[in-house]
Amino acid sequence: MHTTLFSTTLLVLTVASLQAHWPWLEPGTAADPARAYFGVYPAERMSGAQVNAMKSARFWSVDAKGAFQPLSPQAESNGLNLGAHEGVVMSYPFGVYAGHGPASLIIFSAKAFRGKLTTSSPEVLPLDILPLSNGTVQRGRPSTFRLLRKGKPLAATTVFAYTAEQGEAHAAALKAAKAAGHDHAHDAKKEGSGEVPSNALKATTNSQGEFTLTVLGPGAYQMHVTVREATPGTHNGKPYETVTLVSTFRFDVP
Repeated sequence: MHTTLFSTTLLVLTVASLQAHWPWLEPGTAADPARAYFGVYPAERMSGAQVNAMKSARFWSVDAKGAFQPLSPQAESNGLNLGAHEGVVMSYPFGVYAGHGPASLIIFSAKAFRGKLTTSSPEVLPLDILPLSNGTVQRGRPSTFRLLRKGKPLAATTVFAYTAEQGEAHAAALKAAKAAGHDHAHDAKKEGSGEVPSNALKATTNSQGEFTLTVLGPGAYQMHVTVREATPGTHNGKPYETVTLVSTFRFDVP
């Protein structure tokens, strides 16, 4: 399975998308610490209650050698300052969401790297994306990743790929449709009416949960995977009918 993008600045992968918003991470530099935001990347950043709630997430820094250290975030006006100057990882059980359709338990995880990718995680994340080789993603060369559900390969999962420009154009179209009285923003059944643009690229994980990307342009990329499971239960006294897992993975292509 092979996916190729031309002259992109951002890559997003998503499966059976449900949530209109999710956390996303920006890795740190020597001069600017890593940060976590909640919203629609990169056009929207929420503040207030969303930022304060995200402080309950667990965060780790990860250095060039792949060593993880827990972080204590500090709230800012529209996000969290993670205080780390390298890669970061997040695990965030958001809770039960019942705003659209059946109640679902939402669980987020995220990773962000400025340079070398890390082929491990600080713990078994609910939904995880792992690169299968150390190093950076190189233009014009295939890079293979593995999608894991509780540490086990997740096969036969359709993914969509689209650039920031495609995503923002689609979001603007949905906003215009909502203003006109026709809101498709949470319809995950039909491509082009939910969060997935109709012109998004498609790929499917193989029996080992693997998928391969070949990118031809430099820039900041992000993978975004959403999986929905028909598993009812109760979380903090609130019943839910499904579980929705969202995992993002941001990396740079030089």
